[in-house]
Amino acid sequence: MADSNVCGECDGRLTVAWDDKLSLHYLKCGKCGPAKTIKRIPDLTEAYKQGESLPPAIEDRVEKNLAKRQAKQQALAGVVTMGGIPATDLGTGELLLPETIQRLAVYARHYGLDPARGHACLMYGKPYFTLDAYLYHAHEVDNPYRLESRPLNKQEREDYQIPEGAHAWVAQVTVIETGAYLTGLGIVTAEEMAEKSRRDPSKLAAPVVAKHPWLLAQKRGEWQAMRRAFPIGGEEEGNV
Repeated sequence: MADSNVCGECDGRLTVAWDDKLSLHYLKCGKCGPAKTIKRIPDLTEAYKQGESLPPAIEDRVEKNLAKRQAKQQALAGVVTMGGIPATDLGTGELLLPETIQRLAVYARHYGLDPARGHACLMYGKPYFTLDAYLYHAHEVDNPYRLESRPLNKQEREDYQIPEGAHAWVAQVTVIETGAYLTGLGIVTAEEMAEKSRRDPSKLAAPVVAKHPWLLAQKRGEWQAMRRAFPIGGEEEGNV
């Protein structure tokens, strides 16, 4: 976690430290001390999807890697899809019809997004914009902001009635010019981590979720906060 995040307050580098009194590890900022909040560092693929400027050689490499990943996805799913758009419904796992994929691409482009960058998906039969889509949209709007997050503390877990064994994070988007902010809550339950694959019950349905549940909870909180701060199209939330 220390390698993939920076301090949410000053962007300082993080290290893992030990608290003798509490007998636990914590993230420590080289400038601020114990980190109150953290901010994820996007990898090159995420930066590309979010609209960040990359050197031409690196951008070309990212695009080629995405094309290879898409070809592999098509081979596994047994369908022809479009670059960046998942071939299945992310909620049910059902394969998408070609016309559904085309509609998702049109849907994304209608709002100035790029389906090739993974900005749209289908979940439980409904179209959704991804976290990368909101980060891309915020980049295009060019309204400077800060996105930071942290796990809920003990009292907050009680207040929000977070189930035992679940990972819960809160993310906050703060607009630099005004100081206005909106928050989002992300939760990954123990049931999600332990859920078995329908095709092969001996395997987990989502091994990545089981291995990095805190990361998914963090991203879910970021998605909700970004959606509220930078709504796309006719979404109900208002701008901060």
